[in-house]
Amino acid sequence: MRTERGFTLIELLVYMMLATVVLLIVGGILINSLKAEQTVRNSVEGADTGQLISQSVTKAVRNASAIRLTAPATDSQLLTARTTDATTGSVCRAWYYGAGEVRMTTSATAIPTPTATEARTWTLLGENIRQVAGAPVFALTGADRQVDLTLEAATGNGRPILIKTSAFSRQPVPATGVETAPCF
Repeated sequence: MRTERGFTLIELLVYMMLATVVLLIVGGILINSLKAEQTVRNSVEGADTGQLISQSVTKAVRNASAIRLTAPATDSQLLTARTTDATTGSVCRAWYYGAGEVRMTTSATAIPTPTATEARTWTLLGENIRQVAGAPVFALTGADRQVDLTLEAATGNGRPILIKTSAFSRQPVPATGVETAPCF
């Protein structure tokens, strides 16, 4: 009796169909995993940007003896603070919101309102930043001793990350004319 070894054409077709189904399932899982990973990465980047801006502003405001907020244009703001810390002494720090960006600079002297070209030379803290429902990014309250920060950091195609916080100055109000670093 002669036996032939191998697969029949029907068996090969069934195995190929099963392999195709398995590959489609694994491919779908891989594609969904990559999309989820991108969504998480975008959300983390947006949260990191918002936290960086928030930490920069709140740390300086807490150590500020004087704070000033101006709106040089309808879609921009300039927050300036005279701060004190152990390493640099008294310095002027400013944050500029405009064109969807928050930028920051430090100086030993007064910081004037920057032009668009000058603002690009400041340190970029975050881009794709938006105001929340028309509210300003920076708001000065509490007898000019509290800064409220409200913004949305974009996350690509996902929902923007809402950052909302307040910082209070812990420094005593200096007597008029006593400031050694005039920031305004």
